[in-house]
Amino acid sequence: MKKRADGRYQRKLLLPSGRTRTVYGRTLAELKRAEDLARDEDRAGLKVGDTTTVAQWAALWLQTYKGDLRPNTVRMYQSTLALHILPQIGTLQVRDLRPLHCQAILRSVADQSESLQSKVRLTLRQLCKAARLNGLMLRDPTEGLTITPQPKPEKMPCLSQADAASLVQAVRQLPDKRAAAFVGLCLYCGLRREEALGIQWGDIKDSRLTVTRAVTHAGGNQPDRSMRLKSDAARRVLPIPAPLAEILAETPRTALWVVPAMSGGPITSSAFRSLWRKVQAVAPVAVHPHMLRHTYATTLYHAGVDLRTAQKLLGHASITMTADVYTHIGEADTTGAVAQIDQYLAGAQAEGG
Repeated sequence: MKKRADGRYQRKLLLPSGRTRTVYGRTLAELKRAEDLARDEDRAGLKVGDTTTVAQWAALWLQTYKGDLRPNTVRMYQSTLALHILPQIGTLQVRDLRPLHCQAILRSVADQSESLQSKVRLTLRQLCKAARLNGLMLRDPTEGLTITPQPKPEKMPCLSQADAASLVQAVRQLPDKRAAAFVGLCLYCGLRREEALGIQWGDIKDSRLTVTRAVTHAGGNQPDRSMRLKSDAARRVLPIPAPLAEILAETPRTALWVVPAMSGGPITSSAFRSLWRKVQAVAPVAVHPHMLRHTYATTLYHAGVDLRTAQKLLGHASITMTADVYTHIGEADTTGAVAQIDQYLAGAQAEGG
């Protein structure tokens, strides 16, 4: 050990791996901490002197650990990194990343939705966990990360029975029969948009519909080639209600797909937007595709379908998701009952008077 001209203490170490490293400290206690950290890192397999930056590691991590995921999922990680993480810590060396840096990133999105905050936290956690497992850092700096609670947005609205019936009647009158087919698949089978666009005529047999693929558009106009479903639970067999059977019977089988592009292949993003504008033009109320799926969930609830069966029909990966939907529907019913109770009590008072 020696004392440098700048006042710092310096010591050259021979590490257990056989490598050498020079450590520094402004005090003897600081020098001792630097020695202990160097030996701990060496025993943990950390490459002493490694200068890999967070941006460099993120690129490798995406390619190695996330390359085989659905394109939409990969795009979520890419956008989260590019917009919220790398601008703040991209040039920082991985080994120097601390909990303070990670919490600062979450603080920068504290005014955003809990969903976005959760995506940022998830990406940070997975990025750092993989870095630690690969010996790029000694400790995980994302332990204990918290997000800022936000007011809960209103749950996805659904169509009333009257509005749903009016919508179906209106789209069945459209010259473009694909519109009615899409609305019917979502409204009467609860399909997600990408699932409805992925249905082929061969998936329909003996009053059953099998969900096996999804047509997504990962940031572009052309359909993603993988056509992977959102989860294993999304692969399911569904009964075809009579109203949907009537709509499908009216739909021309001009292509492999039930809702095809005009060329006959899977529909493009721009072509679907054009198709949906036709639906909106005749809809009795403002409507978007996921409202149709939520309306199906409401139908299951009022039909008395049990929670476990509803989970399978909706293709939820977790029964908690289904329970949340059912709870919201039940709460909405309770709220609506208040007006009925007030009306009844008002009538009773009038009779008593």
